Amino acid sequence: MAYDPNLPANNSPIVSAELRAQFAGLKALIDGLDAALLTQQTNIAGLQSQVAALQTQIQSGGAKSIQGFTGLADEISDPPQKIEVEDIQAKLNDLIAALQY
Repeated sequence: MAYDPNLPANNSPIVSAELRAQFAGLKALIDGLDAALLTQQTNIAGLQSQVAALQTQIQSGGAKSIQGFTGLADEISDPPQKIEVEDIQAKLNDLIAALQY
């Protein structure tokens, strides 16, 4: 039986089976919280390991990702126009920003 906060009713006679069921329901809730806490502790430990690995990678100047960047597909005129050069400059600045930590 699950815990029922309405039991025992006010001014009702004490029934041992009802109280045992209430205590058993409370114990099940507490045990569930213990299991959830253990799961969270495991998740936190895993995240701490990932953070430590990333810190080590950053400190060692490790690999940097430029995934998601696409090349410039526009044709550039000869001589290049100002807007074309500004587009190249903006893309280059985005790439530099992505490669820095």
